[in-house]
Amino acid sequence: VDSRGSPQAEKEKKLYAIVDAFQQNNGQFNVTDARYINTLKLFLTGVSPLEYAAHRGFAMAGRNFRGTSARIAAQMQAIDELRHAQTQAHTISHYNKFFNGLHDYTHMHDRVWYLSVPKSYFEDAMSAGPFEFVTAISFSFEYVLTNLLFMPFMSGAAYNGDMATVTFGFSAQSDESRHMTLGLEVVKFILEQDPGNVPIVQKWLDKWFW
Repeated sequence: VDSRGSPQAEKEKKLYAIVDAFQQNNGQFNVTDARYINTLKLFLTGVSPLEYAAHRGFAMAGRNFRGTSARIAAQMQAIDELRHAQTQAHTISHYNKFFNGLHDYTHMHDRVWYLSVPKSYFEDAMSAGPFEFVTAISFSFEYVLTNLLFMPFMSGAAYNGDMATVTFGFSAQSDESRHMTLGLEVVKFILEQDPGNVPIVQKWLDKWFW
């Protein structure tokens, strides 16, 4: 997945080159609005743990799928999600040197009340079957939240001069388009297998979208 010369490896080199430059140039001084630091805290506690939960969920789904294609697709997405969680933690860790509230995000994720909503979403999805999990995460979650979150958030990061966060956001976003394709293909596959699956998938979409 990350062999030399692969597209993913190239993305990684560019990301960490920009992160290093941001750190060496004390990029935290270029933030135009101090409130932006609070949004980083929200992102690190509310989103990064979900990336890791998605990694765990797709690893489990890959074990459950019997077909080689579905198993490999789940494995690849699991690796992507782990990379997202890691690059987000690495990028935002720079701010932890200068600001409070960024030091223990996994602890906060399990204890802060407003985070119970995204936490329960993933825990419920992971306890469902593998097909429902992929429908919930690769289709519903990726299509709705990814587009609503990553694009506007990265625009805000750019406005605040945080080019390191912009880079990890767009690096992740290019993966998300592939993840959404997986979700769409899984839904299409389930519907094509049997007409009786239509009300089941419709129920899942109603459940996980709304």
